[in-house]
Amino acid sequence: MKHIFLLLVFLLTNMILLAQNTNNEAAQIKQQMSAIRKSTNWGDPAAAKEANTKIEALSAKLTQAIRASKPPDQQTQRNSGIKPEEKDKIQQEMDDYSNKLWSQMMKIVREGGTWDLAGPLRKEIVEEYKEDENPTVKNPEWLNSMSYLLINLSLPQVQVIIDQMPMYKGIKTLIITTEKPVVNPNLLQILKNAMGYKLEDLYIINFGPSLSSLPSAVGDFPKLKTLAVYNNGLGSLPGSVRQLAGLSSLQIQGNPINTLLPTVGILKNLKELGISMTKLSENEISLIQKTLPECKITRQ
Repeated sequence: MKHIFLLLVFLLTNMILLAQNTNNEAAQIKQQMSAIRKSTNWGDPAAAKEANTKIEALSAKLTQAIRASKPPDQQTQRNSGIKPEEKDKIQQEMDDYSNKLWSQMMKIVREGGTWDLAGPLRKEIVEEYKEDENPTVKNPEWLNSMSYLLINLSLPQVQVIIDQMPMYKGIKTLIITTEKPVVNPNLLQILKNAMGYKLEDLYIINFGPSLSSLPSAVGDFPKLKTLAVYNNGLGSLPGSVRQLAGLSSLQIQGNPINTLLPTVGILKNLKELGISMTKLSENEISLIQKTLPECKITRQ
């Protein structure tokens, strides 16, 4: 099971690292990707297909560049508790999964459809559960070394993982998601079990209309830098988000939110705000930009 946790969160972690990475090779690759996006006639199907193929290939190279740019001591710290002979195998699996998942995302962007990010590896997940039907983690060293945790409410026996959450000591990135509709997802229990975490990144994604509001507990993580709530049915954010004074990235894409200024207006450290596929008016967007002039607002 430990491989699955690492694999499923790796790409999302890369998205966070991309904005901060100063490695020359990675920067050059990102420049190439940006140039392709700007120069492509996306109205031409043949040109769009060729551009997407190039971007996917560059994304695979970018994954390798980001990994190579990490200092050795950081890699050692993150791999604490893993036997040396397992590290290369796990890293290769993480890279392979990252590239497959990116390709799946590009396919969704090109062809539309639901955000079924786990599609390419669903069979592998099923086989993993066949090999280990009890997801309880028994290795204390592993529990202490984990800095990422995925809670997928559509997976079997997920409640075992939720109940075990307080045992994890070093979680900084928490992803809560599902691959199929979940009626009344109990996010409050999950967030309460995470109260001991020094969370920096919180993702609550892909619940669709079944998630129409967030518990106020999302504002109880003072070290939070990233809050992402993609593809849900949220009409607004809880007022407790105003407590997240250190928040630098807020991503609300794919929610029917029609007002945001009262919540984000005091978040002076906010640098990125994603608002595509929301119901925010042009007037409110302008007011947000005036209130937070240093914040980059993205609509795509």
